[in-house]
Amino acid sequence: MELYFMIQLEKAVQVLKAGGIVVYPTDTAYGLAADAMNPSAVKKLYALKGRDFKKPIHVICPSKYYHTSNDGSVCPVRINQPARKLIKKFWPGPLTIVLPLRAKGKSWQMLSAGTKTLGVRMPNNQTALALVERFGKPITTTSANLAGQSACYSVEEVRKQFGSRIYARIYGRIYVLDGGKLPKTKPSTIVSLLNGRVRILRVGPISEKQIKKALN
Repeated sequence: MELYFMIQLEKAVQVLKAGGIVVYPTDTAYGLAADAMNPSAVKKLYALKGRDFKKPIHVICPSKYYHTSNDGSVCPVRINQPARKLIKKFWPGPLTIVLPLRAKGKSWQMLSAGTKTLGVRMPNNQTALALVERFGKPITTTSANLAGQSACYSVEEVRKQFGSRIYARIYGRIYVLDGGKLPKTKPSTIVSLLNGRVRILRVGPISEKQIKKALN
């Protein structure tokens, strides 16, 4: 990776460690990252978006969370066999998988909106993946837009939509990782794998037919 990118990435990681929020590109639109294990950071994220606490927010986990790790890292969700099939087939890519929540703590209660389930994904974007791997812990992945507004595909659109909120101290430090203008695409497909059932909650770039084929 080039030096400039590494410097920007390190600045973003430090903001996350300090409980701040990072605007970053994904394989669908720009997203907002906060430390998923920091209740204060998660609360600021909801406030920044104006998002109802009754609505969950999904997360991205470092790759080590899906494998046996020597540092005690534990995946916040229970990975079942159907999930492993979809992960192998579609990750990294625009697929969010909703699974039973295993992690405990205030931040996880907020992110799951009390449902005891959590959506996880791994976007096919170098910046997003580098950010979560370098941070080493789960980060949020929610679109960088105000609640009810359209997704943003450039940093300029993010700044225009959030306006002075970007600089308001109440939300803590906000850092922007500029990934350029992204192609307009559908938000990620969301599939629920709970209680032995497969449900498509939102159809995105990956079709229901593709999901069913991967599971058979």
